[in-house]
Parts: sequence; C-alpha cells; structure tokens
Amino acid sequence: THTYTCTYTYTFPISLILLFLKPQLDKLHADVTRALEKINNREKFINSQLEHIVEEYRTQQDSLAGHRERYKNASKSVNELSKELATLSEELETVKAKMDERGNTMTDSSPVVRIKQALTKLKAEISQMDLQIGVVTHTLLAASVSSKDSMVKDMHADVPRNSVGDTW
Repeated sequence: THTYTCTYTYTFPISLILLFLKPQLDKLHADVTRALEKINNREKFINSQLEHIVEEYRTQQDSLAGHRERYKNASKSVNELSKELATLSEELETVKAKMDERGNTMTDSSPVVRIKQALTKLKAEISQMDLQIGVVTHTLLAASVSSKDSMVKDMHADVPRNSVGDTW
C-alpha cells in the first residue's frame, strides 16, 4: 500500500509537468525530425553531386593498382636484365682481355725474328754439311778409283806377258 500511495502522490505532479512539457517536447521532436530530414536531404544531394567523383576515384584506384602491378613486374624484369647485363659485361671484358693478349702476341715480332735467324743458321749448317758431304764423297771416290787402280796393277803383275808383246 505504501507504493500505491507513493505512486498516487507522484502521479498528479508528473501529469501536470507532462502537460506543461508535452508541447515543448512535441516541438522539440518536430524540430529534430525536420533537422534529420534536412540532413538526409542534404546528404542525398551531396551524394548525388559527388557520385561521379566517387566513381572516378574508384576507377583511379583500380587503375593505380594495375599500374603498381605492372611496375612490380617491370622492376623484376629490369633486375633480371641487369643481372644478365652484368654477366654479359664480365664475359665481354674476358673476351676483350684475351683479344688484347692475342693482339699483343701477334704484333710482337720477336718470335718471327728468332724463327728467321734459326732458318738462316739452318741454311748455313746445311751448306756446310753439303760441302762436307761433297768432300767425303770426293774422298771416297778417289779412294775407290785408287783402290781400283791398285787392283788393276796387282792383276797385271800376276799375269805373265806373252811373247807377242801384248800388254794389257
């Protein structure tokens, strides 16, 4: 009963306050509702005005993503080609060094001069050997002729002469 009494006691003052505040609350409600409608209308207007800009922004974002992907792929390709270029440059330097070495060897005429000197020396030695061969051949021929002569003399000495006077 006490709660009932308390409730009844406060009901009347609350009803009076409510009666006094209801028009103000209704006005506040109407003001808030109008403000929300204005905000919604303005938001729709701004969205409609900016819709093409937002769409363009999305398109640009997609394009940017594509460009980034192509840049990434191109960077990989550039790195691979740079490594290949470095390898080829090293090979080129090696070949250049070999060619320079060969060029220096080819322009260095000292081996050719030494070969010519050796050929001249060989020719002189061959001439000397030909002369020695000639001397030995002559000596052998003279010895052979001398040997034949002495053989013939020896043969004539052993054969008796006949009375007719034939001589060998």
